Amino acid sequence: MPRWNDGTLRVGVGGSVDSCVCVVSVCPGPGPAQSEVVIVAPPQNATVVQGRPAVMECMAQGGHPKPLVSWSRQDGKPIATDVVVLETNLVIPNTRRYHAGVYVCRANKPKTREFVIAAAELHVPAPPVILQPPETVSLSRGNTARFVCNSSGEPPPALHWLKNGKPVKSNGRVKTQSPGVLLINQLGLDDAGYYQCIADNALGTACATAKLSVIVREGLPSPPHQLSATPQSSTTALLTWERPEYNSDQIIGFSVHYQPTSGSDHMEYQFAVNNDTTEYHVKELLPHTAYTFYVVAYSPMGASRPSRPVTVEMLEDVPSAPPQLSLLSTSPTDIRVMWLPLSSQHSRGAVTRYRIDYSTLEQVNNVFSVEVGGNETQLTLRELQPNQAYRLRVAAGTGAGFGVPSEWNQHHTPAHFNHSMGETSLSVCLCVCVCVCVCVSLSLTHTHPSTSASISTTISDLTRYGP
Repeated sequence: MPRWNDGTLRVGVGGSVDSCVCVVSVCPGPGPAQSEVVIVAPPQNATVVQGRPAVMECMAQGGHPKPLVSWSRQDGKPIATDVVVLETNLVIPNTRRYHAGVYVCRANKPKTREFVIAAAELHVPAPPVILQPPETVSLSRGNTARFVCNSSGEPPPALHWLKNGKPVKSNGRVKTQSPGVLLINQLGLDDAGYYQCIADNALGTACATAKLSVIVREGLPSPPHQLSATPQSSTTALLTWERPEYNSDQIIGFSVHYQPTSGSDHMEYQFAVNNDTTEYHVKELLPHTAYTFYVVAYSPMGASRPSRPVTVEMLEDVPSAPPQLSLLSTSPTDIRVMWLPLSSQHSRGAVTRYRIDYSTLEQVNNVFSVEVGGNETQLTLRELQPNQAYRLRVAAGTGAGFGVPSEWNQHHTPAHFNHSMGETSLSVCLCVCVCVCVCVSLSLTHTHPSTSASISTTISDLTRYGP
């Protein structure tokens, strides 16, 4: 059965090659189908400025026929109608803010459930836009003004407020809340003006303006007077005041306002008081903290001007927590006691002293105490017994007394000095023949107690005195 080099197989009939010949040729086919679908050109994260075109590429291979490519959004929202798919690429002719998001390319193997995906995020930076500007209002004195300002942009813009072109400062009466809310409590004539909401990011700035008018009606009571605040304890104060001089008969009630005078807490607290009293007990204040108080009178016509404010500092209290304690022995007969200062929240006053209590575990009823000043943070107890178990604790004290002490901490003094704890350096000056002094630096290297200390000497200086 002869074969030719051209890849054909020729079969002769009748024993002669000149007779009928059957020729069989083997033609190359498409080959075996690829078993897996692969995304060879996945989409890439992109940042496109608003108004410019965006293209997200996605090419897949594998199998025959070709994989089917489709697009979707990862957040489940439908793709905008102005987005087109050319071949397998996602094209946005005019990019807008709503186009931003994560897009998912999915490649399916036809007639199967096999698929692969690749995702990429489209960022669309945009300058700020004011979506909800603040509204102009006219309010009576003593009321609360509330301005709301909402904006959008990418990156999200930062919001701040101006009053008559100057930054608005937050305090107990004026507060800024997120997102874009400005509150002004107990309106006064000084609060009237133009308020601007400013939104800015790296791409630009947007602003909106509103006017606040404060109305003063006739017949309003004058402000309460002779306000005083007296601390009753470390956490309570008694407020007393006199009724307004004018239109006092129209008063239907009072409101008491107070806030910490300093610190980061600018929260203003407010309580309503009946018309038949001119005093109020303020409770749950912080010890050793200054507060500012004022009172407002109300009639059916509206609120009076605030009274003249008064500031008072609450009394001290004993510390509410003990200092954190640590112990260390530097010799067999001493213990170094160290502690951390208390925070203002726990000290509840000016710490003027610390008390250290200690005793041996063998004689727990025989307790010794040592006091040090409030500026100290450590104390070394000396002339103790070697190889002895001690217990120690510390307490902080203010003008109101000592607070709760720490838990007892146990410490065992060493039986002998641990020579491996360090190296001691000495400087010795030797005078020879009166006229020459040699300064020698001695380095004492401590070793195990069973061996003696080795001394290495180095001549560090040579000074000649005399002729």
